Amino acid sequence: MKRLLVLTTIHDPDDPRVRERTLASLAEVFEVDYATRAPGPARQDDHTWIELPGNRIRRWWRGLRLMSSGVYDVVSIHDPELIPAALLARLLRRRVVVVDVHEHVPGQILHKDWVWRPLRRPVAWLAHRFLRLAERFLVVTLAEDGYRVLFREQHPVFPNYPAEGALPAPAGDGGYLAYVGVVNEYRGAALMVEAAGAMERPLPLVMVGRVTGAATAELQARALRLGVELRLTGPLPHREAMEIAAAGTVGLALMADVPNNRWSQPTKLWEYLGIGVPVVASRLPGIEAAMEGYQAVRLVPPGDAAATARAIEEIAADAGIRAAAREHAAEIAGSLVWPAGEVRAFYLGLAGA
Repeated sequence: MKRLLVLTTIHDPDDPRVRERTLASLAEVFEVDYATRAPGPARQDDHTWIELPGNRIRRWWRGLRLMSSGVYDVVSIHDPELIPAALLARLLRRRVVVVDVHEHVPGQILHKDWVWRPLRRPVAWLAHRFLRLAERFLVVTLAEDGYRVLFREQHPVFPNYPAEGALPAPAGDGGYLAYVGVVNEYRGAALMVEAAGAMERPLPLVMVGRVTGAATAELQARALRLGVELRLTGPLPHREAMEIAAAGTVGLALMADVPNNRWSQPTKLWEYLGIGVPVVASRLPGIEAAMEGYQAVRLVPPGDAAATARAIEEIAADAGIRAAAREHAAEIAGSLVWPAGEVRAFYLGLAGA
């Protein structure tokens, strides 16, 4: 059996696209090593986990050594910062490396807090150059059609739809607002609290995902001031996160209007609808295009807490909207599914199998 390395130095080890979709699909036809930061994925029955210890620089060097070893037929990387290491591995070992592009990377850098503001545009330009180098010397796959604008050539798009059987069944209305994803300003964390507080009768808000200590303190203080019951679970295994979301009155996707989000179609849109939960999301071009025709979706102006509160209250008061969401779940289960077979065939072709 051919051997594959799946490598991420940044993403959560249980990231749905990396762990539940890409790795789970490929483990059926490859012997897979999965290299991530600690504590590793919750489930390790279909691969061998390799810990990447230390800070980001140490994890990068460890990743380079793994890619440069002679044991792998194909390497799959999921962080743009690994592209320079992948180029070195390609040069030194002629390694076949797939760069799976999850984000509009240059647009994402323009609002990264850890990048000094005067350097953001130069760093975004440099990131775009590295993507173009990846296009020349590595293999590129995309999570969304909208990322095609970053490249000269056409590259395979493996859309971020839920994997077959990955989502729980629709559940009853648990009487709370649900959010699954990274908890930060650009994903609308503060806006969610503000919108809940603007409701005539605020619903509890449950947020599942990675959150910093500073953001936790700020959100809890804001929730206390607005009289909102807030629960921050931190990251959870994907199935457990979806089970929490399935009982939500509404699934929230309140993306800020920044370059990385403008044309994005967040995975959580399909996941919420796939478990029969109505959606309130930002009216951004990518989201609007993706959600056209879905009756259980309400789009609101980005950053508008009052409009968001009204949309939530409309859904909470109308049982027919949740019934429409359950119909959407059946549609999604039958059509909008992660293309596991295509992914396996693509990687097997790269491995010469």
